[in-house]
Amino acid sequence: MKAHTLEEQGRFDEAFAEIETALRLDPDSWEANREAARYYYRQGRTRDAIPYFEKAAALMDSDWHNPQMLLACYHSTGELDQLRRVARMTVERTEKALAKDTSNAPALAGGSAALAALGEQDRARDWIERALLIAPDDIMMRYNLACALIVDLKDYDRAIELIAPYFEGVVSPTQLKHVDVDPDLDPIREDPRLQQLLAAAKARLGIQPQLEVRATVVN
Repeated sequence: MKAHTLEEQGRFDEAFAEIETALRLDPDSWEANREAARYYYRQGRTRDAIPYFEKAAALMDSDWHNPQMLLACYHSTGELDQLRRVARMTVERTEKALAKDTSNAPALAGGSAALAALGEQDRARDWIERALLIAPDDIMMRYNLACALIVDLKDYDRAIELIAPYFEGVVSPTQLKHVDVDPDLDPIREDPRLQQLLAAAKARLGIQPQLEVRATVVN
């Protein structure tokens, strides 16, 4: 979608205008709703992102990624009933994806976060290790696994270990903007190891820290 390219270029107003146009032309577009949700999330506007993540999840019953993103949203807002609802949805959908392809590592990662949110810690850890065995070099998957370890499993050392390759391989400023506002990382945000990894990634991509202001998540 053009909006994503514009956002990568720092042309945020133009990106948002593209999203608004897409939604006006087709309010039931899965892609437009997904991009709107992601845009708001990366702006730190969690509550504004929720309706679009919900709409995208409702439009495609095989979609487990948007329900997974809702886990982070409802963790942030403290809406535990909603959190459990989308966790169950994520587990159900990732299980269906895995029934079709047992080597679907991203689905294992998404499901592990949902299992952890539901208190199924042993099963969550099993899915994490299975995902790593299948796709150890998938840095986006590693990021999602780290979030599961941080938020519900409280295994911060293991999370840092898993997320380090993400920062070493990330090539998108937009992805680092996501890191800056992602509430899943808040419990380890002051950890010097995470700060060093993030600073090194920003330096490599030429992002000037003094020009950045971390958005406040709207609760």
